[in-house]
Amino acid sequence: MNKTVEAMDVIAICCPKYKDRPQIARVIRKTSSGYSIHWMAGSYSGPWAEAKKRDGRKLVPWVDTIKESDIIYKKIALTSGHKLTNRVAQNLRALYAAKEGTKS
Repeated sequence: MNKTVEAMDVIAICCPKYKDRPQIARVIRKTSSGYSIHWMAGSYSGPWAEAKKRDGRKLVPWVDTIKESDIIYKKIALTSGHKLTNRVAQNLRALYAAKEGTKS
C-alpha cells in the first residue's frame, strides 16, 4: 500500500458519508495539503465514469480535495469496460467492512 499516487491514478477513498458504494476518484494533481481529485460514479459491478454535478444549468466535473490519510486503496486498474476487476471489488468490500468495524 505504500505506492506513490500520481496524476491520473484511480484511487479508493474512505468517506463515511457515502458508505453504501465504493468511493473512487481519479487524481488530478498533488497539492500541498493532499490531492486534488475528480470523483467517479459507478458501482461494484457496473462501469465507472467521471462524476458531474450541477452548477446552475450546466454540468461541471465534480472536483474535490482530500488528505493522503483518506486514501484506502491506491492504483486501481479499471478494465477496458471501465469496470472494477473482481479482485479489486473484493478487496474494496473487505476494506470498507474493516473500516465500518473500527468506526462503531
